[in-house]
Amino acid sequence: MIMIFIDFNTHYGIELYKYTNLPPLKDKDIEIERIVLNPIYKYSCNCCVDGFYQQYLWSKDKKFISRLGIYNPNCRISPEVEIERQYQKGIVGIVLNPSHHNFSLLHPKLNFVYSFAEKRNLIIVVYNPNINELREILSKYSFTVVLINNKNVINDRRVYYMINHESEIVNSDSIYGSDSPYNSLDLIESAREFVKTHDYNEVIAFKNALSLLHETNI
Repeated sequence: MIMIFIDFNTHYGIELYKYTNLPPLKDKDIEIERIVLNPIYKYSCNCCVDGFYQQYLWSKDKKFISRLGIYNPNCRISPEVEIERQYQKGIVGIVLNPSHHNFSLLHPKLNFVYSFAEKRNLIIVVYNPNINELREILSKYSFTVVLINNKNVINDRRVYYMINHESEIVNSDSIYGSDSPYNSLDLIESAREFVKTHDYNEVIAFKNALSLLHETNI
């Protein structure tokens, strides 16, 4: 049996870290059908959008790749300019990392980001959110949210949870995302470690991500 994955959380194409060599997508019984590029830098940086443009240039000729945009409300460029610019280059969602970039999910500049995502069926990907802030956002908007490094389970069908081989909580709302190569493993190695830890579940490894990506009209 071939175990098929969509890896929803990868960081290839970031020139700053020299992650520009794409590892194999298929080996024996594992196949990575699609990867989603997350432009977040490994270490905190106020120039949060640089990773996106590095990944865009690296990936624009690769049909098996989807891209996430990113925004930091502390950025000097307005979201009206930056998010539209990223959208024109092709994104399926927008990454927010409040702790990495020191902001609140309720920052006024993010109102445009949320409205933009809702109008264009984009996914909001959030690192370790303040749960009360997240609940307030969910009460105002209808977009899908994918949480990374989150330790709380929220009773909302729009919320999904990114997991990898190190994750302890796995449920039907989980989406596989390796964090490769930040995790020091390539795509295939990450998938194998996931199977060793959690066994293969097609819904988590492939179908949940496929459903979300179809909603964004990729």
